[in-house]
This record gives sequence, structure tokens and C-alpha cells, in this order.
Amino acid sequence: MLNILPEKDYNTYQTILPLQFNLSFQNDIAHDDISRTVLEVTGGINLNKYIDFTNRNTHGYNGIYMFNTLILAWALFGYASTRKLEELCRTDIRFMFLMNNYRPSHQAFHRFIHDDLKMPIDKIFTEINKYIENHDTVDTSVLYLDGTKFEANANKMTFVWKKATTKYRSRCWEKTMKCIQRLNHYIKNDLELSMLFSVYHEIRLDYLIDVCDWIEQYMKDHSIDFKHGKGQRKHEIQRFYDELKEYALKMYKYTLHLDILEERNSFSKTDPDATFMHMKYDYYNNTVVFKPGYNVQMGVSSEYIRHIYVSCDANDMKTYVPFMEGYYDAYKAYPSIVSADAGYGSYDNYSYNSIHNIRQYLKYSGYEKEKEKKTKRNQFKSFQMKENESGEIICPAGHAFTLVSSRLDHRSVYPRINQKYVNEHCGECPLRSKCTKAKNGRTLNRSRDVEKYHKEVRENIESDEGKKIMTQRSIQAEGVFANLKQDYGYTRLRRRGESGVKEEIFLAAIGYNIRKYHKHKHRQKEEKLPQA
Repeated sequence: MLNILPEKDYNTYQTILPLQFNLSFQNDIAHDDISRTVLEVTGGINLNKYIDFTNRNTHGYNGIYMFNTLILAWALFGYASTRKLEELCRTDIRFMFLMNNYRPSHQAFHRFIHDDLKMPIDKIFTEINKYIENHDTVDTSVLYLDGTKFEANANKMTFVWKKATTKYRSRCWEKTMKCIQRLNHYIKNDLELSMLFSVYHEIRLDYLIDVCDWIEQYMKDHSIDFKHGKGQRKHEIQRFYDELKEYALKMYKYTLHLDILEERNSFSKTDPDATFMHMKYDYYNNTVVFKPGYNVQMGVSSEYIRHIYVSCDANDMKTYVPFMEGYYDAYKAYPSIVSADAGYGSYDNYSYNSIHNIRQYLKYSGYEKEKEKKTKRNQFKSFQMKENESGEIICPAGHAFTLVSSRLDHRSVYPRINQKYVNEHCGECPLRSKCTKAKNGRTLNRSRDVEKYHKEVRENIESDEGKKIMTQRSIQAEGVFANLKQDYGYTRLRRRGESGVKEEIFLAAIGYNIRKYHKHKHRQKEEKLPQA
């Protein structure tokens, strides 16, 4: 029997031998690889609703391929630049598999993200979460909420503060009015005109522009030439014009800054949507200074990120209601329990939970202090003054407080009744020096509405179920940020502007959820395998 050898494609003296690789992506990619999980999840939703193919040119790539590649990179690395994506499509077989061996440039990925991927990205995020919810065990009745601050991609030295801007704007207007007074004196004495300009205490930028326009028209009518540059002999009225024009430009700048600020206290010139916030880590030897950033709120259920809210407000308390409204818009339902730390405990948030049948698990700021035992040192604190069986508030000396006023407080979204109590027995009390320095005796301000919610929070948190929930909150909610920041080094944002930041954060969350779903899926498969 003859052995037929394959025909040689080389000769004996050839220094470089040809190597033939016959790659089959379907066979060479492991069945349990995360790239197959990406295909599973994205294939389970209709991405055509969110990816625009109408503006695609002849050199364009398949949008589904590019989206899958983008999500795989975020799932593996926590973040991937467009140049990193270009490199991966040329060197990593998993990315070649998802791109069907197409190799887009970094510019192609940039165009896809900004042009072809229709916003909002949060819709895609919600669709992926619904798919995971249908294929994994997700307890959506409990939501663990926490927030963190991400440093913005902005210059730390180009900040604008609202307080300083308001002060400089007022000073500039005062100088402007003094200049107009000198202009009136010049018009009356030198020009011998009967007209005078008004002097306003309130700021009117349009009025200042009108004054400048009048001076410019007067110079044209009287053939007065404008002189430009230093060292030129300028007409006296032109000097007024130059001074007022400079003030007008400054006033316009200050007004523009205040319009950008709105309710915020600061912003960065390189990213006007970023607010200067107090952060834990700092480049300057960990000195804890203000840096431009965004406040990112994340709600977690069963280790999955369920909802995200990106805010320019440094205070977590004001972000709760918009966060929950966004959650309802996404899922058309509220969770039964929302667990969060003391940064969210306010009367408005409690009232919102009560209206929407959400159990009270939001800590309040004085919760830990109230758990302290009563001692000689802290017995004069207001939270240690309890009520007796008759409902009277008793001081450490045993005297009851008297209700002197009760008023309806409309300063918050939900009105509440505030009560003022005065102790009329402080005059000859031996403990007065330790209790109060007020001439009219010790006073207490209480709100029964707030105390009712605080009592409900304490009962829920201190129950057996509540202890488990609060423990899980610290594990799941805070664990998400620990994973993103510590494990994947995602500590600073790359994109600028609120819309760009939202896109980036949601992509990071999609990658996180797919990575978590992939681990859960294969862990369940391993548990089902028979033991040897």
C-alpha cells in the first residue's frame, strides 16, 4: 500500500517556511467564553431600535458587531478607549470573532459611538437588565442604593464659584454706575446737552449696552474718530465708551457664569456641567480638596446594577427622588424596599416613600447618636430628652417642656408641622449652666411628622430582616463601586459634558452586569454537574 504524502510547498534550502493557520472562530472560541455571553444577551434584545444605520456609508461596519465588541471590552477591562478597541480587533481572537474578522479603526469606533449609536443609552441598559432578569434570579423587590463621586475630565484650576461671581458682578455694576455718573457730568458741562442717563441700583445689562450704543452713535454724528491702541490721544467721550464697554463685557461674562451655575455653587470652565466636589482621594498628597466631578447614584439588586442617575449636585439627599422617578420610568414599578445610608434620610424622601408604598429603610443623620447610652455627658442633648407616658418631653432635671408655638413649614416639597417647646423651670434649676446658656431657658424644636418617620426607620432597620438588608446594602451597593474603582481602576471619567458622562457610565454598567451575569450562569452550570 502506497503512502501518499502531501505536496510540499517549500524547498530544502528555503530559510523561511510558510505557516498556514486555518482559524474557525466558532470552533476556536471556548463555549464558556464571555464573548459568547455578550452575543447571547445582545441577541436577546432588539438593538435595531437603538442603532442607526441610515447614515452609514460604503466603508461602514455592521453596527451590531461594533456594539458587541464595545460591550465586550467594557466587560473585560472596565473601560476601553477607541484606540484600544482598534488594537483588540487586530490581536484578540474574541474580538475578531465578534467583528467577524473586520478590523475597524479607532475613528470608525468614534463615529459609531457618536453618530450611529442612538441615545439614550439608558434604554439599552434597561433592555439588557430585563433580559438578565428573565434568565437569572433577580430579587427586584429590594434595591440597595449608594452614591459616589467620579472625577471629571476637567482642569482642576479652571473653577468658577457662585459666591465669588455674585460678589464681582455687584462690584462691577457699582463701578459702572459711577462711570455713568461721571459721564452725566461730562455731558452736562462739556457737551452742554440736557439729557442725562439714569443710575440704577439693580443690574440691567441691556441698559448698559444702550448707553454704549448712544456714545457710539454720538461719535459718528459728530465725526469723532475712534482711536485704537495704547499711546493714542483719544477723545474724552471715547474714554467713557472704552471703560463702559469693558464693564459690559465683564457683566456679560458674570451673567453667563450665573446662568450656567443655576442652583450649583461652582463649575469648571473645561467642563461646565462638572461641579467641584469634596472627594476622598486627591493628587496633592491626599489632602482632600475640591475637584470637578459628577455625583453618580447606583441602585443594585441581586448584585446587578438596576438603575443609574448622574447628577451635578454634590448632595445625595436631593438625588433620591429623581433617581426613583427614573427607576419607575424604566421598569414601570417601584421596589418594595430601598435601603440607603444616612445621606438620603430627609422628610421629603420619607414622604415620597410613603406615597409610593416603599418601606422606610433610609437612615437619618442622627440615627447612630440616638443609639448611644444616656450618660452624664450627653444627657442634655435634645435626642436624649424623651417623652413620658403623658406625652410630655422631660428634661434631665425632671421638668416638662411647654408647647409655645406650632407652624406649618412649606420650605420643603412636602409641608410639615414644626413645634417649639420652652422649659419654664430653668430659672432656679441647678443644672441650667450645663443645659443651656439662653436667657429665657432651654428650647426644643420638634416635628412630630419627622419623628414618626424616624421611629418607623428604627423599627425596620433594627428588625432581623432589617439587619440582613443593611448588611447586604454595604456588600452589594458599596461593592459595585469598589469593583469599578479598585479592581478595574475606573476612578476618572474620560468624556466631558453630562450627556457624554451618562453614556460612559451606562456603558460601564452594561459591562459590569454582563460580567456578573456570565459568572452567575457558569456558576449555576457547575453546581448542576454531578459530583465525581
